[in-house]
Amino acid sequence: MSKIEIHNLEELIQQNYPMEVIKKLLDDVLLLSMQVKNDYPDYRNWYQTIQVPGLYDGTRNIIIAHIKDKIVGFVSLKKTHDEKKICTFYVEKSFRRNRIGTLLAEKAVDYLEEEKPLITIPMDKLHEFVKIAEKYGWEISEIKENLYRTTTPEVIVNGELLEKNTQNSAEKSLKKTYKIYKIKIIKETIKTLLNFPQKLWK
Repeated sequence: MSKIEIHNLEELIQQNYPMEVIKKLLDDVLLLSMQVKNDYPDYRNWYQTIQVPGLYDGTRNIIIAHIKDKIVGFVSLKKTHDEKKICTFYVEKSFRRNRIGTLLAEKAVDYLEEEKPLITIPMDKLHEFVKIAEKYGWEISEIKENLYRTTTPEVIVNGELLEKNTQNSAEKSLKKTYKIYKIKIIKETIKTLLNFPQKLWK
């Protein structure tokens, strides 16, 4: 495999990289992230009106991993006085098991200056974060339903979401949600939770 390179978009902007280069990188990240965020309401609008402008005011960043001209993974970050958060974390499936996720996680915690940043993980993706969670001692704080998607609960890791980030939908217990899931989804959910190291639960 060719060399994996990691770049910080905030730094590239500060170094006055050509705007057309920055725009292409931002467009490529959006295209890639739509593969994982396509069922999140208004994700494209959030990316274009909040995440991208934040790169220019110092509250947001995107760290990308690429091989030659191909972006193979990225992490979107929020860093403010009130919140240090991993907003999106993604590595293309065909490039996993190459330490790309580990490298991105290292760069993310360095940038955020926090080994336990806030992150929400869809329950059906929780197993993908086990190794990183063990390395940094991440802890599951809460499980919320109907937070971003109605198809699967979100696992809140390393803290609590700011109130403005949560939806005002009625709280339901995880048990009630299980009742409306297909048997296959229930089994996968339970398997995922059991595989997440118990020592990481608060």
